[in-house]
Amino acid sequence: MLMLIIIGFTDCNSAKQVAYFQDVPDSVAIIKRVQNAEYTEPTINIGDVLNIEVTTIDAKMGGGVTNSAQTNDPTKNEELSGYVVDKNGHIEVPILGRLQVFVMTTMQVKELVRESALKFYKEPLVNVRIANFYITVLGEVKAPGRYVVNSGKINIVDALGLAGDLTLGGKRGNIIVIREEKGESVLTRVNLNSTDIFQSKYFYLQSGDKLYVEPLKSFAKSGTSDRNADRYVSLALAGVSVLVAITSLAIRL
Repeated sequence: MLMLIIIGFTDCNSAKQVAYFQDVPDSVAIIKRVQNAEYTEPTINIGDVLNIEVTTIDAKMGGGVTNSAQTNDPTKNEELSGYVVDKNGHIEVPILGRLQVFVMTTMQVKELVRESALKFYKEPLVNVRIANFYITVLGEVKAPGRYVVNSGKINIVDALGLAGDLTLGGKRGNIIVIREEKGESVLTRVNLNSTDIFQSKYFYLQSGDKLYVEPLKSFAKSGTSDRNADRYVSLALAGVSVLVAITSLAIRL
């Protein structure tokens, strides 16, 4: 009976560790609403690769602004088309010249390019995105690695989805987010077991953010323990149980 109670308690505890968003009521009749954290558009940093596309009704436009030189991005083994932000925060754009874009958002860069293009072209339409926007997911996920995000907007849940979701051995209640801020690595923890994660300032990820999923203690122990030692312990416990049973039976007789 004691063994059954222990096994049942362990199973319940394991189920609680695996489930996401445990504070959502277990009823289809109840809807829980959670206010998401405010999304802040990422800003341009040194080394970013900007993809800039300009279309215009002016036939003289050609592809001067849009077709930039290929830039090798270290975050992915492929060539990305874009303009690299140099150490001074500038990009060199054909025809438009040198533009200061450091710490600007893509919307601000878009407006800057449009204003510059108005000097040469009629009614230009501009699209700007960070071509090498990437995140890194490590630890107990099915497909750890570095992922380039084309949209430039991604949250923690979507990032873990890109990595194939957590394994059963991943600690859902204590995921580490690593972010570079003002030359420092800032580490914080978020909890996938609770809907409070939607209100975290780290819910929306920035380019270069890293997620690390720790293994559960039981999972880590099973992966590093000596199997032979565990087998001997199990056999010893079984032997003790048999001796106790024989002793009890002898006393009754």
